[in-house]
Amino acid sequence: MVLALALSGTVTGESGVPAVSTGGNAMLAEVLAALERRGNVSAKLRYQSQMGEATQVGSGNYWQQGIGPQRVTRWEMQTQVAEESASYVQVFDGRYVWTDRHLPSGRKIHRLDVNYLKSRLAGAHPNSTDDSPWEELLWGTQFRGGISQLLAELLRRFEFDPPRATQLNGFPVEALVGHWRTDQLAELSPAALAALADPAAWPPQLPHHVLILVGQSNLFPYVVEYRSAADAQLAEELIGLRPAQEPLLRYEIFEVRFAEAIDSTVFQFKAGDVASTDETALVLERLVKQHASAAAEVAGRNVSEQRQ
Repeated sequence: MVLALALSGTVTGESGVPAVSTGGNAMLAEVLAALERRGNVSAKLRYQSQMGEATQVGSGNYWQQGIGPQRVTRWEMQTQVAEESASYVQVFDGRYVWTDRHLPSGRKIHRLDVNYLKSRLAGAHPNSTDDSPWEELLWGTQFRGGISQLLAELLRRFEFDPPRATQLNGFPVEALVGHWRTDQLAELSPAALAALADPAAWPPQLPHHVLILVGQSNLFPYVVEYRSAADAQLAEELIGLRPAQEPLLRYEIFEVRFAEAIDSTVFQFKAGDVASTDETALVLERLVKQHASAAAEVAGRNVSEQRQ
């Protein structure tokens, strides 16, 4: 489940746009906005994940280039599964998001037509007078992959405590601890919603809370960590502002360069002789249903408020 949330989330639904005008959500929105303003980013990645009793580690690279409609990204990681090589590659080439998973069981490639999706959903995303800049920011990062979409997904799903200063290897950072929005948790896992007061009953592969470490001087996210219910107490303790010993999933982004030239061929995806599956129609159908459900929920609240 955690891998599905963090990696395979080529798309996200919106059952409601969270308020991001206060506390940690406001800072994370600023982090996302700062990342969107950066024309070139290249970095190295490390990750660690816990699947049952097994710990997986891996490494990779990240690149992004361009601003706004010109943005392209590439995210790639390598690891070992059952003592065999495995890899994950996600490329947004300006039109399509390609997701390429190469596991010991085989290789699967999926494609999503971002331009088509956005044109079909252009009138569906919510409009609000209070938080519209943030809504536009979240809307703009939908479907495109990369770190921006990961941060936008966290903003949609979690409520973040106010930032707290700490250090990462001697480097001053702000720590943001996020807890599930109840509406998102109810949609994703009713069992987890029922277990909010009892971490022992929490689904083992669903994150209990998240930690993001952001550079104080440049607002860049250097660590994104998903924690299990076994570390529930870390969400309330000072030691929880540092990376956990056994996270459910952690990404470390390091050796970050903001002005280095990037070869444009990095953002070209070639499937070779492996057939790809186009998921655009399936995703569109699902999102239309989610938007309709969200609109009905908002309309119901408005009627209730008018009656009161």
